[in-house]
Amino acid sequence: MILRNSKNQRPPFEKWYPYLLFIFIGFCIADLSILAYRDLMLPQSAPAARPRHMQVDTSVSRGAYNTVSGRNIFAANGVIPDALVDKNKPDAQKEADPVPSQLPLTLIGTLVHSNPAKSIAAIEVKGKNQVISYSPGKEIENMASILKVERQKVIFRNLNSNRLEYIEMKKDQKLAFGGSKPAIPGTTGKEVQKVGENNFTLKRADLLKYTNDLSSILMQARAVPNREPGTGNINGFRLLDMQPGSIYEQLGLQRMDVIKAVNGTPVDSPAKAMELYQTLKNDPKVSIQIERNGKSESLNYNITN
Repeated sequence: MILRNSKNQRPPFEKWYPYLLFIFIGFCIADLSILAYRDLMLPQSAPAARPRHMQVDTSVSRGAYNTVSGRNIFAANGVIPDALVDKNKPDAQKEADPVPSQLPLTLIGTLVHSNPAKSIAAIEVKGKNQVISYSPGKEIENMASILKVERQKVIFRNLNSNRLEYIEMKKDQKLAFGGSKPAIPGTTGKEVQKVGENNFTLKRADLLKYTNDLSSILMQARAVPNREPGTGNINGFRLLDMQPGSIYEQLGLQRMDVIKAVNGTPVDSPAKAMELYQTLKNDPKVSIQIERNGKSESLNYNITN
Protein backbone atom coordinates (compact mmCIF):
# COMPACT_ATOMS: atom_id res chain seq x y z
CA MET A 1 0.00 0.00 0.00
CA ILE A 2 1.51 3.28 -1.11
CA LEU A 3 0.92 6.38 1.04
CA ARG A 4 0.81 9.74 -0.73
CA ASN A 5 0.63 13.22 0.57
CA SER A 6 -2.85 14.39 0.25
CA LYS A 7 -1.78 17.89 -0.41
CA ASN A 8 0.69 16.80 -3.18
CA GLN A 9 3.52 18.88 -1.51
CA ARG A 10 6.54 20.02 -3.77
CA PRO A 11 10.16 20.71 -2.75
CA PRO A 12 10.73 24.22 -1.30
CA PHE A 13 11.71 27.01 -3.75
CA GLU A 14 10.90 24.83 -6.70
CA LYS A 15 9.03 27.66 -8.38
CA TRP A 16 12.24 29.82 -8.30
CA TYR A 17 14.40 27.37 -10.16
CA PRO A 18 13.51 28.64 -13.65
CA TYR A 19 14.31 32.24 -12.68
CA LEU A 20 17.67 31.30 -11.22
CA LEU A 21 18.47 29.37 -14.38
CA PHE A 22 17.62 32.37 -16.58
CA ILE A 23 19.81 34.66 -14.42
CA PHE A 24 22.77 32.31 -14.68
CA ILE A 25 22.39 31.95 -18.43
CA GLY A 26 22.13 35.80 -18.78
CA PHE A 27 25.30 36.31 -16.71
CA CYS A 28 27.21 33.87 -18.92
CA ILE A 29 25.97 35.56 -22.10
CA ALA A 30 26.99 39.02 -20.73
CA ASP A 31 30.44 37.79 -19.71
CA LEU A 32 31.00 36.24 -23.14
CA SER A 33 29.86 39.44 -24.81
CA ILE A 34 32.32 41.52 -22.78
CA LEU A 35 35.14 39.20 -23.70
CA ALA A 36 34.18 39.45 -27.36
CA TYR A 37 33.91 43.25 -27.51
CA ARG A 38 36.50 44.21 -24.83
CA ASP A 39 39.10 45.42 -27.34
CA LEU A 40 36.55 47.71 -28.94
CA MET A 41 35.72 49.33 -25.61
CA LEU A 42 39.37 50.25 -24.78
CA PRO A 43 40.60 53.75 -25.83
CA GLN A 44 42.43 53.76 -29.14
CA SER A 45 44.58 56.88 -28.42
CA ALA A 46 46.26 58.59 -25.46
CA PRO A 47 44.24 61.21 -23.59
CA ALA A 48 44.89 64.85 -24.31
CA ALA A 49 47.70 66.40 -22.27
CA ARG A 50 46.66 68.62 -19.40
CA PRO A 51 47.74 72.25 -19.67
CA ARG A 52 50.79 73.06 -17.53
CA HIS A 53 50.34 75.29 -14.50
CA MET A 54 52.02 78.59 -15.19
CA GLN A 55 54.32 79.71 -12.31
CA VAL A 56 54.01 83.33 -11.40
CA ASP A 57 57.35 85.14 -10.96
CA THR A 58 57.20 86.74 -7.48
CA SER A 59 60.76 88.10 -7.50
CA VAL A 60 61.25 91.85 -7.32
CA SER A 61 63.34 93.53 -9.95
CA ARG A 62 66.25 95.77 -9.05
CA GLY A 63 64.37 98.74 -10.38
CA ALA A 64 61.84 98.43 -7.55
CA TYR A 65 64.55 99.68 -5.18
CA ASN A 66 65.41 102.76 -7.18
CA THR A 67 63.59 104.88 -4.61
CA VAL A 68 65.86 103.61 -1.84
CA SER A 69 69.08 104.01 -3.80
CA GLY A 70 67.92 107.37 -5.14
CA ARG A 71 67.64 108.70 -1.60
CA ASN A 72 71.28 107.71 -1.01
CA ILE A 73 70.50 105.56 2.01
CA PHE A 74 73.31 103.25 0.93
CA ALA A 75 76.21 103.80 -1.41
CA ALA A 76 76.08 102.31 -4.89
CA ASN A 77 78.73 99.71 -3.92
CA GLY A 78 76.69 98.51 -0.97
CA VAL A 79 78.97 100.02 1.68
CA ILE A 80 77.33 102.16 4.35
CA PRO A 81 78.85 105.64 4.08
CA ASP A 82 80.35 107.54 6.98
CA ALA A 83 78.08 109.59 9.16
CA LEU A 84 77.39 113.13 8.00
CA VAL A 85 79.44 115.76 9.78
CA ASP A 86 79.41 119.50 9.92
CA LYS A 87 81.41 120.83 6.98
CA ASN A 88 82.66 123.62 9.18
CA LYS A 89 84.12 121.01 11.54
CA PRO A 90 85.71 118.35 9.32
CA ASP A 91 87.53 116.74 12.24
CA ALA A 92 84.49 116.52 14.47
CA GLN A 93 84.34 112.71 14.21
CA LYS A 94 88.07 112.18 14.66
CA GLU A 95 89.28 111.23 18.12
CA ALA A 96 91.52 113.74 19.78
CA ASP A 97 95.23 113.02 20.03
CA PRO A 98 96.47 111.49 23.31
CA VAL A 99 97.24 113.96 26.07
CA PRO A 100 99.58 113.61 29.06
CA SER A 101 97.85 111.60 31.77
CA GLN A 102 97.23 112.77 35.31
CA LEU A 103 96.65 109.24 36.59
CA PRO A 104 98.97 108.04 39.38
CA LEU A 105 101.07 105.95 37.00
CA THR A 106 104.81 106.01 36.33
CA LEU A 107 106.40 104.34 33.31
CA ILE A 108 109.49 102.40 34.37
CA GLY A 109 110.49 100.82 31.09
CA THR A 110 109.25 99.30 27.83
CA LEU A 111 110.10 96.29 25.70
CA VAL A 112 108.92 96.88 22.13
CA HIS A 113 108.32 93.68 20.14
CA SER A 114 108.08 93.33 16.36
CA ASN A 115 104.54 92.09 17.06
CA PRO A 116 102.86 95.08 18.81
CA ALA A 117 100.58 92.76 20.78
CA LYS A 118 103.63 91.22 22.51
CA SER A 119 105.19 94.52 23.59
CA ILE A 120 105.45 95.01 27.37
CA ALA A 121 105.51 98.07 29.59
CA ALA A 122 106.60 98.11 33.24
CA ILE A 123 104.32 100.56 35.05
CA GLU A 124 104.40 101.60 38.70
CA VAL A 125 101.09 102.38 40.40
CA LYS A 126 101.80 105.13 42.89
CA GLY A 127 100.69 104.41 46.43
CA LYS A 128 101.00 100.63 46.00
CA ASN A 129 104.79 100.58 45.72
CA GLN A 130 104.76 97.91 43.03
CA VAL A 131 105.64 97.63 39.37
CA ILE A 132 103.60 95.37 37.09
CA SER A 133 104.16 94.46 33.46
CA TYR A 134 101.32 95.18 31.04
CA SER A 135 100.77 94.43 27.36
CA PRO A 136 98.27 95.97 24.88
CA GLY A 137 94.70 95.06 25.79
CA LYS A 138 95.34 94.82 29.54
CA GLU A 139 93.75 97.09 32.14
CA ILE A 140 95.67 98.97 34.82
CA GLU A 141 93.84 98.77 38.16
CA ASN A 142 90.48 99.62 36.50
CA MET A 143 91.92 103.03 35.63
CA ALA A 144 93.16 102.62 32.07
CA SER A 145 93.25 100.18 29.17
CA ILE A 146 96.57 99.80 27.33
CA LEU A 147 96.31 100.48 23.60
CA LYS A 148 99.91 100.74 22.38
CA VAL A 149 103.39 100.36 23.79
CA GLU A 150 106.04 102.48 22.14
CA ARG A 151 109.67 103.08 22.97
CA GLN A 152 109.65 104.88 26.35
CA LYS A 153 105.96 105.74 25.90
CA VAL A 154 102.60 104.04 26.54
CA ILE A 155 99.26 105.12 25.07
CA PHE A 156 96.07 104.05 26.84
CA ARG A 157 92.41 104.95 27.24
CA ASN A 158 91.34 106.53 30.51
CA LEU A 159 88.40 104.39 31.66
CA ASN A 160 86.91 107.29 33.61
CA SER A 161 86.98 110.01 30.93
CA ASN A 162 87.18 107.63 27.89
CA ARG A 163 89.83 109.85 26.30
CA LEU A 164 93.24 108.89 24.97
CA GLU A 165 96.16 109.63 27.28
CA TYR A 166 99.79 108.65 27.52
CA ILE A 167 102.65 108.37 29.96
CA GLU A 168 106.33 108.40 29.10
CA MET A 169 109.59 107.97 30.85
CA LYS A 170 111.07 111.02 32.49
CA LYS A 171 113.89 112.80 30.73
CA ASP A 172 116.37 111.81 33.41
CA GLN A 173 115.40 108.17 32.82
CA LYS A 174 116.09 108.26 29.07
CA LEU A 175 119.77 107.39 29.39
CA ALA A 176 121.78 105.91 26.56
CA PHE A 177 123.58 102.71 27.40
CA GLY A 178 127.32 103.14 27.64
CA GLY A 179 127.20 106.61 29.23
CA SER A 180 128.06 107.50 32.74
CA LYS A 181 126.60 105.45 35.56
CA PRO A 182 123.22 106.81 36.73
CA ALA A 183 123.46 108.42 40.09
CA ILE A 184 121.37 106.82 42.80
CA PRO A 185 121.21 109.01 45.93
CA GLY A 186 122.79 107.50 49.02
CA THR A 187 124.74 104.71 47.29
CA THR A 188 128.46 104.17 47.68
CA GLY A 189 128.98 101.28 45.27
CA LYS A 190 129.77 98.87 48.14
CA GLU A 191 126.28 97.93 49.29
CA VAL A 192 126.75 94.27 48.33
CA GLN A 193 129.32 92.36 50.38
CA LYS A 194 130.79 89.07 49.19
CA VAL A 195 131.03 86.62 52.10
CA GLY A 196 131.99 83.46 50.23
CA GLU A 197 132.05 81.67 46.90
CA ASN A 198 128.87 82.86 45.14
CA ASN A 199 127.49 84.04 48.50
CA PHE A 200 126.62 87.69 49.15
CA THR A 201 124.93 89.82 51.77
CA LEU A 202 123.30 93.26 51.60
CA LYS A 203 121.05 95.42 53.73
CA ARG A 204 117.39 95.78 52.82
CA ALA A 205 117.62 99.58 53.13
CA ASP A 206 120.39 99.64 50.52
CA LEU A 207 118.41 97.28 48.31
CA LEU A 208 115.37 99.55 48.41
CA LYS A 209 117.47 102.46 47.17
CA TYR A 210 118.06 100.54 43.96
CA THR A 211 114.62 99.03 43.50
CA ASN A 212 112.91 102.39 44.03
CA ASP A 213 114.82 103.70 41.00
CA LEU A 214 114.33 100.67 38.77
CA SER A 215 114.48 102.66 35.55
CA SER A 216 118.09 103.65 36.25
CA ILE A 217 118.96 100.07 37.15
CA LEU A 218 117.59 98.81 33.84
CA MET A 219 119.89 101.22 32.00
CA GLN A 220 123.04 99.80 33.61
CA ALA A 221 123.05 96.58 31.58
CA ARG A 222 121.85 95.19 28.29
CA ALA A 223 120.28 91.73 28.07
CA VAL A 224 118.66 89.71 25.31
CA PRO A 225 116.51 86.56 25.41
CA ASN A 226 118.52 83.35 25.32
CA ARG A 227 116.84 80.68 23.19
CA GLU A 228 117.23 76.92 23.20
CA PRO A 229 118.80 75.46 20.06
CA GLY A 230 116.28 73.73 17.85
CA THR A 231 113.07 74.73 19.65
CA GLY A 232 113.75 78.46 19.91
CA ASN A 233 112.06 78.64 23.32
CA ILE A 234 113.30 81.30 25.76
CA ASN A 235 115.18 79.69 28.65
CA GLY A 236 116.64 82.83 30.22
CA PHE A 237 118.24 86.19 29.49
CA ARG A 238 121.87 86.72 28.58
CA LEU A 239 123.77 89.77 29.87
CA LEU A 240 125.61 91.13 26.86
CA ASP A 241 127.21 94.06 28.65
CA MET A 242 127.07 96.05 31.89
CA GLN A 243 128.51 99.26 33.23
CA PRO A 244 131.59 99.00 35.45
CA GLY A 245 130.69 99.21 39.12
CA SER A 246 126.97 98.72 38.44
CA ILE A 247 124.67 96.80 40.78
CA TYR A 248 124.87 93.83 38.40
CA GLU A 249 128.63 93.66 38.88
CA GLN A 250 128.24 93.95 42.66
CA LEU A 251 125.79 91.05 42.63
CA GLY A 252 128.51 88.86 41.11
CA LEU A 253 127.09 88.72 37.61
CA GLN A 254 129.44 88.71 34.65
CA ARG A 255 129.15 89.48 30.95
CA MET A 256 127.60 86.64 28.91
CA ASP A 257 125.97 85.09 32.00
CA VAL A 258 122.50 83.66 31.33
CA ILE A 259 119.99 84.34 34.12
CA LYS A 260 117.77 81.26 34.03
CA ALA A 261 115.76 81.31 37.27
CA VAL A 262 115.22 83.18 40.52
CA ASN A 263 114.37 81.14 43.65
CA GLY A 264 113.59 78.24 41.33
CA THR A 265 111.15 80.21 39.13
CA PRO A 266 112.20 80.09 35.46
CA VAL A 267 112.83 83.43 33.78
CA ASP A 268 111.27 82.57 30.41
CA SER A 269 109.47 85.77 29.46
CA PRO A 270 110.17 89.51 29.42
CA ALA A 271 107.34 90.04 31.92
CA LYS A 272 109.01 87.82 34.50
CA ALA A 273 112.38 89.41 33.86
CA MET A 274 110.98 92.88 34.56
CA GLU A 275 109.28 91.76 37.78
CA LEU A 276 112.26 89.98 39.35
CA TYR A 277 113.13 92.97 41.46
CA GLN A 278 109.87 92.43 43.38
CA THR A 279 111.31 89.16 44.70
CA LEU A 280 114.48 90.93 45.79
CA LYS A 281 112.46 93.48 47.75
CA ASN A 282 110.38 91.03 49.78
CA ASP A 283 112.33 87.81 50.32
CA PRO A 284 115.01 87.53 53.02
CA LYS A 285 117.00 85.09 50.89
CA VAL A 286 117.33 85.10 47.15
CA SER A 287 119.02 82.57 44.88
CA ILE A 288 119.70 83.32 41.21
CA GLN A 289 120.38 80.37 38.92
CA ILE A 290 122.72 81.27 36.06
CA GLU A 291 124.58 79.55 33.26
CA ARG A 292 128.22 80.59 33.02
CA ASN A 293 130.58 79.17 30.44
CA GLY A 294 128.19 76.29 29.83
CA LYS A 295 127.93 75.36 33.53
CA SER A 296 125.07 75.94 35.95
CA GLU A 297 125.79 78.00 39.06
CA SER A 298 123.79 79.62 41.84
CA LEU A 299 124.35 83.07 43.31
CA ASN A 300 122.96 83.30 46.86
CA TYR A 301 122.07 86.52 48.64
CA ASN A 302 121.19 87.09 52.28
CA ILE A 303 119.20 90.28 52.82
CA THR A 304 119.53 91.69 56.32
CA ASN A 305 117.58 94.41 58.10
